[in-house]
Amino acid sequence: KVDQVHYLGRITEDDSQFELYRRQCTAPGAMIAFEIQGAEAEAFRFLNALQLVKLAVSLGGTESLAEHPFTMTHADVEPELKIRAGVTENMIRISIGVEHPEDLVADVKQALEKV
Repeated sequence: KVDQVHYLGRITEDDSQFELYRRQCTAPGAMIAFEIQGAEAEAFRFLNALQLVKLAVSLGGTESLAEHPFTMTHADVEPELKIRAGVTENMIRISIGVEHPEDLVADVKQALEKV
């Protein structure tokens, strides 16, 4: 139910941004973005179904947080600019917190089942 995953942990040496990543980062970090199959309605269905991961505008914290960039952090950006920047209406961004990984995976799985 996910079309594409954006995570620095998946960047490869043949990616045009790899050298920049290596110069600026020591590790991929805890930010993951992905695109749900569908559009905004499916993205919100997923976000509303999350139980452990909380919906938030700011993704800084020790708890796992999720947001919908198209209508939240990039709400004031012109739609065509959002699309050019890769911010789609079906994109979800999650900042992984300190919860147990198995609990986070279970929460994401159960939310995906509702899409």
